[in-house]
Amino acid sequence: MRNLLSANFLRLRKSGLFWGLLGVMFTLGAAFTLQHFTHWLKWGARFYLTIDLLTYALLLGFGMAAFIPLFFGAEYSDRSIRNKLITGCSRLSIYLSHLITSVAVALCAAAAYVLPVLAVGLFIYEPPAIDMGTLLLLLLGSFALLAAYCALYTFVTMNCSRKSTAAVICLLGMLALYLAAGNIEIPLMHPEYLNWVVTETGETIPGEPNPRYVGGTARVVLETIQDLLPTGQSLQYMRADVAHPVRLPLYSLIDIAAFTATGAALFRRKDVK
Repeated sequence: MRNLLSANFLRLRKSGLFWGLLGVMFTLGAAFTLQHFTHWLKWGARFYLTIDLLTYALLLGFGMAAFIPLFFGAEYSDRSIRNKLITGCSRLSIYLSHLITSVAVALCAAAAYVLPVLAVGLFIYEPPAIDMGTLLLLLLGSFALLAAYCALYTFVTMNCSRKSTAAVICLLGMLALYLAAGNIEIPLMHPEYLNWVVTETGETIPGEPNPRYVGGTARVVLETIQDLLPTGQSLQYMRADVAHPVRLPLYSLIDIAAFTATGAALFRRKDVK
């Protein structure tokens, strides 16, 4: 396993795809932050630090969907995987080395995005509206989410012999999951009441019920699906508005375990030519 990881990281150092991913993420982090910096200069607009900080949770869902198939899928075309098997490497060690390397790439790309956000944002943004403990929990949860994305794309890439096909499947799959999460989130965003009434004593009581509000069992089911979907978690992390910050990392771990176990089992039976 150690030799496989060393070989993967050596490839990364020489990979234009890897450095390109870091450059794109750094540029996006700088662009979003400078846009708000311009608003701050012109109009004195103030923003919370969390407005841009966790946006990588969605951006890297798409970024890793392209990187993993193109980087690791090339091992089928250049027969690297076959050569690794001939030298005695187990299929499980090959699979896990690719997954671990992918997670490391995702974390590096997230750091490349966060660097310009903090470099500028700390001077122009308001402190987070949430306490530091919750913010750290969101950061750790977002890292677990990135690992879940990597587990999903590694599952596809390691069981697809053509890197172009794997890339298309991963990107279209990510888009489909994003649209599904967005459609699930719409009914969850409707408030329970259309307005609130303030009495003479200053007491606030709910007013007219919202007919579009989803409650009861249906809401629990939708929230569970939204939390299980990596894209559903991404939308929540982007807003730094997570109703269950402890629960989301647990769902990410479930995704990681499910994708990794299934992918590794299929890869063990795959005919590597």
